Amino acid sequence: MSLLFAAVTTKAQQNENLLNLLIKKNVLSQQEADSIRADQALKEQAKKEKAANQHGISIGRALQISGLVQARYQGFAQSGVNNAFDLRRVRLDLRGNVSDDWSYDVYSEFAGSGVKLVDAYVQYKVADFLKFTAGQFKIPFSIESLTSDSQLEFSDRSQVVEALVSRTKDVIGNSNGRDIGIQINGSFVKVDDQYLFDYTFGVFNGAGYDVTTDNNNRKDFGGRLSVHPIKNLVVSADFYNGLGNYGSPATNQKRNRTGVDARYVWEGLSVTAEYDKGTDGTIKREGWYAQAAYFVIPKRLQLAAKYDTYDPTQTKNTDRSNWYIGGFNYYFNEWTRFTIDYSIRREQTVQVKNNLLNAQLQIVF
Repeated sequence: MSLLFAAVTTKAQQNENLLNLLIKKNVLSQQEADSIRADQALKEQAKKEKAANQHGISIGRALQISGLVQARYQGFAQSGVNNAFDLRRVRLDLRGNVSDDWSYDVYSEFAGSGVKLVDAYVQYKVADFLKFTAGQFKIPFSIESLTSDSQLEFSDRSQVVEALVSRTKDVIGNSNGRDIGIQINGSFVKVDDQYLFDYTFGVFNGAGYDVTTDNNNRKDFGGRLSVHPIKNLVVSADFYNGLGNYGSPATNQKRNRTGVDARYVWEGLSVTAEYDKGTDGTIKREGWYAQAAYFVIPKRLQLAAKYDTYDPTQTKNTDRSNWYIGGFNYYFNEWTRFTIDYSIRREQTVQVKNNLLNAQLQIVF
């Protein structure tokens, strides 16, 4: 019987065909076959849960605990700015599936002053082509913004992303690329076990994250469409239309964005490029970056280079800034990485001595 059990548990489709054949020939009873199916289903579910939570602690599928710690040193060329160590991110993520259809995520930040809620949402999955999400989460804009902090190939995000995607230089303040709202997303048209299209559309307050209410009566709209024309390549276009409450004094003003981006990964090479533009009130802004990274030692040492340019006021010809960034990532193991990058910063007219060295050690669990 043990040999028979080993034979019928090799592959899922072969299992089912063989079980049906053995039932038909009266070698197995229906009850015995159902018992084998149930046992195999439990094993497959355990494998899926382990793969989905490889760095964390799992208590069944209802609770998975993971986290991120990033300790950083910054060396500033700019006079009057002190070189310093800091705890950049200290985060704890609680997530899980309460059923096959319903899941949740609660992601908190402990670095800085006080605890902040980064993500907090529930999701209902109808099928791969239709999922509903409600709560606080990343807005569907910019491949770099949507990439998790632990997976970035450089210490910092690009200038245009920080300025236009609810981050450090956005007119509404830093919301870590997030807002409160609802969205639908999904994937469709499957070719060779890969979906050809991904889409997301959301409605948001537009006031940022970790706030109690909206600051105007308008709702913001954002959407993103991605295409996978060939294996390992994704090309995306996105938009965001809203009304922000900002300025001195704060008033309701236009806050619109559009962008395109692409990423290609092949073996140890990754190439990413993105262009975004936006309008804040009457001010038009735009910028783009292109970067490449390559593992010179597979899964261990990655070299990276990036060109990053941003124009905060398109009506002026004097304020564009260009950054040239180079660095490396050294992976001690799957969970621990050391990053060093150096940014040479050049302004269009008045040069500022503001080059920056980042050294960052991170661990995920």
